Amino acid sequence: MSENSGSTSTNIFVAKLSSYIDLSIEEHQVIEELTQNSMAFDEGQDIIFESEKNSSAYLLQSGWAIRYKIVPDGGRQIISYLLPGDIFGFRESLFELSDDSVQALTPVIVHCIPAENIAEICDSHTNLSLAFTWARAREQAILTEHIVRLGRRNAYERLGHLLLELLHRLQLVEKAGNSDYFLPLTQEVLADTLGLSIVHVNRTLRKLRNDLMIELDPKTRRLRILDVDALSEATGYDQSFLDQNEKPSRSPQDAIGFEEK
Repeated sequence: MSENSGSTSTNIFVAKLSSYIDLSIEEHQVIEELTQNSMAFDEGQDIIFESEKNSSAYLLQSGWAIRYKIVPDGGRQIISYLLPGDIFGFRESLFELSDDSVQALTPVIVHCIPAENIAEICDSHTNLSLAFTWARAREQAILTEHIVRLGRRNAYERLGHLLLELLHRLQLVEKAGNSDYFLPLTQEVLADTLGLSIVHVNRTLRKLRNDLMIELDPKTRRLRILDVDALSEATGYDQSFLDQNEKPSRSPQDAIGFEEK
C-alpha cells in the first residue's frame, strides 16, 4: 500500500452521487476535499479485513475490488464487485468488527474517509448524506440480484447475467463501450462468485462463445457482448435495478420521510 496527496479526481464521484440527487457547489467542494489524499493497493492486497476493526470508508477511484468471505473449509465466496466510483466501508466502520473482507482484484486507488468524519459530513450536508443513502440502496439492489442469481438461475444464466450487470455498471461511470469492457476476472474468480467449479465456468464460457453471445480476447481481457438483447432474454436480465439515466422518481427526502427544518 502507498499513499499520495493532491488528487483532484473528483468527477467520477460527483457524477455518480449527482445521479441520485442534485448537489450544491459546497457539496462538490466537500467531495473534492475527500479526494485530496489517495491510497494505492496492489493486486491481491486486502483493504478491509474480516473480523478486524475497520475505521474508514473508501471511495474507489480506479481499479476493481471484491468483497468476500472465507468459509470454514477454506473456500471463498465473492459477495460483490467494487468498481470505479463505488463507495464502500461505511457499514463496516459502524460495526465493532468487519463481517467480510475487501481485496484489490487489480491495482486500485482509493480515497479514505475516517469514520469520525462520516457523521459530521452527513450531519452538515443533507443532500450528500442522502446521495450516500441512495448509493447504499443501489448496492443493496445489486446484492439482491446476486442472491437470486445464485439461488434460482442455472450456470449459463448466472454467468451471462453477471457479464451484463458488469457492462451496465461500467457504462454508468463511462468505463465501458456500447457492448465491450475490460474484464480482469479469472475463471477461478468467476467460480468463487457464481458457486460453480472452474471446469463448469470454462464449459459455460465456451457455450456462450459458441452461441455467439460473447467474444473474449485472452490477451487483452477485453470482453464483447455480441447481442445484448439476446443474452438479456436468455438470462432473464433486466437492467432496471441499475438504471440511472434519470434521477429517482421521488426524492430521497420523500423516500425516508425527511423534512427540512
